[in-house]
Amino acid sequence: MRLFKSLAVVAAFTLGAGAAHAQILVGEESRDFSGADKNKVAESERDRAMADSAKPKAVRGSRAVPADPNDVKVGSEIRDSKGVVLGRVDSVSMSAAVVASEGGKVEIPLEAFGKNNKGLLLAMTKADFDAAVAAANKPG
Repeated sequence: MRLFKSLAVVAAFTLGAGAAHAQILVGEESRDFSGADKNKVAESERDRAMADSAKPKAVRGSRAVPADPNDVKVGSEIRDSKGVVLGRVDSVSMSAAVVASEGGKVEIPLEAFGKNNKGLLLAMTKADFDAAVAAANKPG
């Protein structure tokens, strides 16, 4: 009986030591992946994502993104929201571009331009653009 109690005590210490060892490892792992290190990783990923979102996106497919003012160049075709050609850039100043179309010329602010894989865009239909050109070229 005494031998049995001794084995039970040895087993308890062995199991207890194993359990304690496992707890130490778990504790070390949790320290490695939590706390300041985890927060720094999360902050750097967040900062990188925010910086990436501020950059103009690469044009993929037909998804439109805002055009950079340097994208608006003389001779560039301008398309409407459906891809129909509206006209071509006739001249560019610091704040606007003059677009020449069949109905005349109209000055458009640079921030109004978008772009996709086909080139420069305006967020309006050809009919709306033609009406704006007609109004801008109406004899006054």
